[in-house]
Amino acid sequence: MRDLAIKTIADCTFEKRVSYFGKEKVMPLLLPSGDEKYISFWVRDCAMMAESGLIPDSILKSYIEIIALCGQNGKETLYLENNLIVPPYAVADHINYDGNPVFYPGTYESGKNQGDGTYGIYPPFCDNYYFIMMVGFYIEQSGDKSILQNIYRGLTLAEILEHTFVGYNIDAESALCLSEKEKFTVDWGFVDAIKKSGELLMASILRYNASKTLEMLFENIPQKQNFYKTEAEKIKNSILEVFYDENSGWFYSATGLCKQHDIWATAYAVYSGISAAPKIIKALKKAYEDKTAVVDGYVRHILTTDDFAENTAWESTILEYNTYQNGGYWATPTGWYAYAISLQDKNLAFSLLRDFENHTKNYEKIGAPFEWINENTTNFSGLKYGTSGVLPYIALKRILI
Repeated sequence: MRDLAIKTIADCTFEKRVSYFGKEKVMPLLLPSGDEKYISFWVRDCAMMAESGLIPDSILKSYIEIIALCGQNGKETLYLENNLIVPPYAVADHINYDGNPVFYPGTYESGKNQGDGTYGIYPPFCDNYYFIMMVGFYIEQSGDKSILQNIYRGLTLAEILEHTFVGYNIDAESALCLSEKEKFTVDWGFVDAIKKSGELLMASILRYNASKTLEMLFENIPQKQNFYKTEAEKIKNSILEVFYDENSGWFYSATGLCKQHDIWATAYAVYSGISAAPKIIKALKKAYEDKTAVVDGYVRHILTTDDFAENTAWESTILEYNTYQNGGYWATPTGWYAYAISLQDKNLAFSLLRDFENHTKNYEKIGAPFEWINENTTNFSGLKYGTSGVLPYIALKRILI
């Protein structure tokens, strides 16, 4: 799994001529996939792979600086065409090679027209929190805490991260991420074609993880550390109170539109330390054994038995049924899922990971690991996909500790 992760990062790294640091230069850039399906620098994919510790310190630092210099709105709200709103310190969805940020999925346009609201009126929540987490991963692997005092666009990185955490569309009482039905916000990029409303689970888990990162980064400033520790506890308690379905052991994805049991986010809640209640692990184990959640180590967003209707997995989406985020199977959450069930049954977790490993070996010549597959791998996309090849390794390390 480590060899696959190393190879995947190498396959997804390209020498690109970019304008991120005030002048054109050629530099290695980690892209989401080895087939360059996504021709830009994606914040979340890079941050997710950074958890592996396999990106060299100097390279990972340069990625952080790209975001700090080019990938974030300033202190004023940015109003775009079609009533799109970019709040202060919102982090871009992706950053084009010319150094211009794109705040919304579904487009490479970095100017005033960045979409019509199909992918949200506000930018996705996740990139703010992944940026914070990426800095945490860098400091953990390098020991270089001095980066927090580096100045980018007039602020220290530490100040930038605090502004980034404040975010937008947060419920003051619960500290959870909120999405209005008419002016909705995508919770995170791996469901950016799904429209949800109310309080959002996955975005809130990411906010929890970002608060834990800031608690660690400010360990020498007790007042700040205590603030983020308290915030993390508030978010965690709210997640359990708002989203957990005691009857089933699953977490709901949202409280409004698309209030459905979310396989990925349930596994990620366990992986993130929100809860390891036996009923949750039992639900994940049963879904794996019953083949209602996992095929060849790839994981669906919604149980096959819980589809919203006969022709769609999610309640609200623009996607064709049983493709991509609407019923496709993905390897990005494979490690989270395996880690969660390992807490009760390590052999079952290893079985899941072996399913993925065997599938990768069987289809390596045509591009595995893929971004997503259908049930029979007769439809697939995203060759040598980064998070598919790297995240299972990250989780396996934790299982083996």
